Amino acid sequence: MWNSPPDVEEPSQGGGFAFLVALALFLIIVLSNLLMLRPRLTDRIDMWSTRVRQAEFTAQTLYGEVLPFGTVRGADWDELLKLLTGKDAPLGALVRAVILLEDRASATGRDASRERINRLLQRMPQAPTRFSPQQKQAILRWCRSVYGERRRPSPAEKEQFRRAIEEANLGWTRLLALKHLEFLAGDTESARRWDVQARQEANRLQWVLIAVFAVVASLMLGGVTMWLAYAVWKSTLRSARPAAPVLPPRYADTVMWGLVAYFTATYLGGWIAGLFARTLPPSTPLLVVLVALVQVTTGGAALWVLHRQMRRDGVSWRDLGWTWRPLSEHLAWGTAAYVAMVPVLLITVVVVQVLLPSIPSPSHPIAGVASSENPLWVTVLLFLVAAVFAPLFEEVFFRGVLLNALWARTGNRWIGIVVSALVFSVLHPQLYLGWIAVFVIGLMLGGVFVERRSLLPCIWMHALNNTVALVAAQLLRIGG
Repeated sequence: MWNSPPDVEEPSQGGGFAFLVALALFLIIVLSNLLMLRPRLTDRIDMWSTRVRQAEFTAQTLYGEVLPFGTVRGADWDELLKLLTGKDAPLGALVRAVILLEDRASATGRDASRERINRLLQRMPQAPTRFSPQQKQAILRWCRSVYGERRRPSPAEKEQFRRAIEEANLGWTRLLALKHLEFLAGDTESARRWDVQARQEANRLQWVLIAVFAVVASLMLGGVTMWLAYAVWKSTLRSARPAAPVLPPRYADTVMWGLVAYFTATYLGGWIAGLFARTLPPSTPLLVVLVALVQVTTGGAALWVLHRQMRRDGVSWRDLGWTWRPLSEHLAWGTAAYVAMVPVLLITVVVVQVLLPSIPSPSHPIAGVASSENPLWVTVLLFLVAAVFAPLFEEVFFRGVLLNALWARTGNRWIGIVVSALVFSVLHPQLYLGWIAVFVIGLMLGGVFVERRSLLPCIWMHALNNTVALVAAQLLRIGG
């Protein structure tokens, strides 16, 4: 894809000790992440979070009237309920299944629905959950009374049950639960209003999905076009000048000490943040504040160490690819690279899901906050975390330092691209198979860096990717 570097070698300072230290720290971090995959209560609930959200969106689209579903088949609901009621299903998933069974009872048969509801009610007390004991008891009382005993609640009980529904964080299905509560209490007018609102929200989500599909289809078409244009450009107009490493080989060890500092700060910061995160409720905005503080502190400390090392040995930031001109061309390349990445990334995700369907989709630790209703300051902080701090720090250390140092030391750009993408993906928090998609992104970022020899298009492409993901999460929240 790229020309071979010139046959010029410079002596390298040091014996590669910084590389060995960085490798040891990397292995320690990977081992720690693997230990986190041990089957624990919180791990099982985390694995279910994506599945529950997927089921909730599926049910919502089946209720809507925009997309041409026609009459919803019973098989669709059976698959949906099977998704929610599998082995180790958490309490929240079972509650959603009960709500959907009750709402579809007239279509699927009341006797069969009530029998399945009773079986799920019996499973609820033993279901894993993050709810406090008080919240769990309130949810169990509401479900037993409304869906098990089916007795008319008193005004005081109705208020208690309504509060339990709101605190259960059931997303869109809370509207159906409120409808059932009002109907059982004898207020058919309020029940009808909740039913209308549920269908309105379902239709709103369907319009959002149509818009997202249109954007993705446009990006897919644009991405394929970008690849064709790039192939033509490389075969006809590429420069005959061989591409030498951006970083002089003698500085490889110097800059690697910056990566050592980044690994150390990230590991310690993540460990300390994990202690605080365990005391916070899931999807709380304070989680974003915690992530931002750790990100700025660890990234800033590592940048300070890197800058001191570079000043000591006379390395300039230009040697790491910190060049801005021509600005318009760098931004154009970053934008084009992001568009070109979309079809490759989507194909990768589809292949992984087809080959390994039982493994849940990756979820970022702050994904729950991003898809929740938040005040403006939380949304702004989310944008800073995802689209400013993360691209800046990660591109400096993974492309500017690691890729550069490996390329300079080995003379082979492909080693730098692949290894930096692998380290970039494994150290990301999307565990299980999420690293595969991140690895593809890392390869594209490395390719752009080698092609442009600048960090700016990589930072811009990374920021675009994270911004689009954040905007999509916000749109789905508004639609759902």
